[in-house]
Amino acid sequence: MKSTEFTPEKSLELITQVIAEARDRFEENGFIYMLWGALIALASFGQFVLIKAGHGDISWYPYLLMPAGAIYTSFYYARRKKPNHGNVISLMMTALWVVLSIYMMVLGFLFGGSLKENLIPVILILLSIGITVSGTSLKSGLLIAAGIFIGLSAFAGFYFDRTGQSLLMGVVSFIAIFFPGLILMYKHKRR
Repeated sequence: MKSTEFTPEKSLELITQVIAEARDRFEENGFIYMLWGALIALASFGQFVLIKAGHGDISWYPYLLMPAGAIYTSFYYARRKKPNHGNVISLMMTALWVVLSIYMMVLGFLFGGSLKENLIPVILILLSIGITVSGTSLKSGLLIAAGIFIGLSAFAGFYFDRTGQSLLMGVVSFIAIFFPGLILMYKHKRR
């Protein structure tokens, strides 16, 4: 087996290329962030309306959009598989979001009753981790700022009642997930 030696310059060039490939993949898929920002906002605002209308016992129904969104996202990525996008950063990002998505759905659907008023802030904390790590991995200041905004909103959410938390999560997901996806998609198309 032949060994290839890398100079520091070649190593830096390779790392830069891997980050650029991962960034391009993310920006191409800014649509998925827009989709999830819209889905979370729609479900949260739906819950808010149901609670206000006196239907608190079924206010979780709008969140059934989440498993449907996960199925759509899986098909979307399976269809778009391209060679050379299996670099380490892309694989880490995929693993991060798969694990976080599963944890958020398990928390919401199985432990929502136990977490009660803490459910939405905990889910926002997990979203914050995902967005911040994504932004750090891709060197995107926009995503890092969005992740920090979501995290601060999560901590503020502990001071709201369930109705206020639903409204907060809807607004936060629209501002910090939908809009960054829109901006990144727009930037990618301009290139």
